[in-house]
Amino acid sequence: MSEVVRTIVLKSAPLPRRVFRVFVELEGMYKNMVEQVVIFAVRNSITSFTRLKALKYRELRNLYPQLPSHYAYTACQDASTRAKSLLRLKEKGLTSREYPEVRSVSTWLDDHLWKLSSLTAIEIATHKGRFRAVLEPYKQYWRYINGGWRPATGARVKLDKKNKRLVIYLTFKKSVEVYEPRGSWLLM
Repeated sequence: MSEVVRTIVLKSAPLPRRVFRVFVELEGMYKNMVEQVVIFAVRNSITSFTRLKALKYRELRNLYPQLPSHYAYTACQDASTRAKSLLRLKEKGLTSREYPEVRSVSTWLDDHLWKLSSLTAIEIATHKGRFRAVLEPYKQYWRYINGGWRPATGARVKLDKKNKRLVIYLTFKKSVEVYEPRGSWLLM
C-alpha cells in the first residue's frame, strides 16, 4: 500500500470586516514569529524542526501568549523549511543572502488549529477565538470528498486582501495499491 497526497485550493466567501481584521492580525503575528525563528535557525545552522522547536518554542509562547500554542509549533516548522532551503542554496553557492527574506506568508495550521465543521465550512482557531469561514467548493473538491479521499491533518491559509477572503490550501490523502507487473520480460 502507498499513500497518494493531493492539495487543492479553496476560497472562502467574503468575510465580515471584523473577522478579516482578526486574520490580518494573526498573519502579522505569525509572520513575525517565522522571521525571528528563521533568522535564529540560519545564524545557528539549525535545519532540524525538533531542535528548533526545543530551542525557540518557549520564547515564542512567552512573546505571544494570546495565540493558541500550536501556532508557535507550526511557525517553527515553517521556519525550519525556509532555513533548510537557504542553507542548501548557500552550500551550493547559489545565493549571497545572509538570511532569507520572508515576503509572503501562508499560515500553517495543524490538526489542533482547524477543522472542517461541515462539508462547506472550516473553523480556524485564532487569538480571538474560533472563527468559521464558509467555503466556496468546486468540482474537484467534491471529487475528493466523495471519492474516498480524507483530509490530511495540516492545512495552510493565505489572505486575499483585495477580496477580503481566505485562500485555503487543503491536502487530501488516499491509500492505493501499487501495481507491480509480474512478467520478467518487462525488466529487460
